[in-house]
Amino acid sequence: MLFWTLAALLAVMAIAFFVIPFYRANGGDEEAVGSVQRSENLLLFAERESELAEDLAAGEIDSEEHATLLRELQQSLLDDVQDTRPKRAPIAISSRGWLVIGLIAVSLPAVSVTLYQRWGFIDDVQVMGLFQESLAAQGDVAAASALVTELGELVKNGSENPWVWYFLGENFATIGRFNEAEISYRQAAERLSGQPEEALVLGRAALALYIKSEFRFTPELNALIEQAQAINPNEIAVIQLLAADAQNRGDYAAAIANWRILIQLDPNSPEAQALRGEIANAQRLLREESGEEIVGPEIEVRLALAEGLSLDPNLRVFVAVRSAEREGMPPLAAVGLSVADLPTTISLDNSSQVGPFNLSSADLVRVSALVSLNGTANPSRGDYRVVSDDFAHNGQHAIVTLTISDEVE
Repeated sequence: MLFWTLAALLAVMAIAFFVIPFYRANGGDEEAVGSVQRSENLLLFAERESELAEDLAAGEIDSEEHATLLRELQQSLLDDVQDTRPKRAPIAISSRGWLVIGLIAVSLPAVSVTLYQRWGFIDDVQVMGLFQESLAAQGDVAAASALVTELGELVKNGSENPWVWYFLGENFATIGRFNEAEISYRQAAERLSGQPEEALVLGRAALALYIKSEFRFTPELNALIEQAQAINPNEIAVIQLLAADAQNRGDYAAAIANWRILIQLDPNSPEAQALRGEIANAQRLLREESGEEIVGPEIEVRLALAEGLSLDPNLRVFVAVRSAEREGMPPLAAVGLSVADLPTTISLDNSSQVGPFNLSSADLVRVSALVSLNGTANPSRGDYRVVSDDFAHNGQHAIVTLTISDEVE
């Protein structure tokens, strides 16, 4: 019972930064509490930071305003990661920029599971109390500051408990002191040397350093990532960090490789489907860059909102092609965008494959478009959805026109 309490607390906590988003994720039973779950993506913050730099250079804001806004942006990154609940309002991001949603939230199940496997239980009442207080302090600067003082006294008195240092890092991150957070995480990692949890904590340190470095990779950050991956090559926070950075740099091949690792956490989750949509987008961009010709069927989807239907432009839109003869199977092709992109025309072909089968594998297909209120690809009450009639693409170019108007009951 204590483990489930711990796991639940960890899943709600969303440790100091983001995470991603990935999103709001599920990860197989215990890991279903958030394995690919994310609210925001690091790319959004990097883009916003770049906009602030441009405003400063253009003289639209002065250096003091820039410093203040940058600090608010970093704190926003922190706060957004701390709330991984699906009811959270989505943040405006471009269809290309929508990544995974959540960089830290995804690793929470791994934290809870590995703690259980390695510890089995928490017999230190003081540590458990500090854990609960740290949870309650998320987003509360005053409470987190008090905990920094309390935890600081413990480490000054020579505490060698790695989780005291870890929680100290969590609370430093809550108040936006990412330099101190990174140091604390590193201290925790040293005390976890040789244990699987060391990679998890190093992943937190890497994210703190990434934020502190204003969302840029540095030699120091690369060294920290290498250290974490030497212990666990697929450490979740690091993989998401690498995916976000690759997408930001336009290195879509690297982004795709990292997204596929994340999808393996829970291949059937709605969030994994959303990542597949990002992969389809990236594959399309790569094809356009190379000038590669389309081989096989191509479905051109002309998508729009019904006249008079007004929806939040930040809501996610999922467009998918499924086999009409294989109910319950993953989409053959999919892409994700936002309401702000509508009306639009989308082209889906074999390069848009998001599962084990592509468009050529099915003769009879149907196309659906979903406007999701909670950012997931599974329809739920209050969403808006439209589904085409079944049709045969005959391995050729087909055009489908969809108008979103009906609310999901």
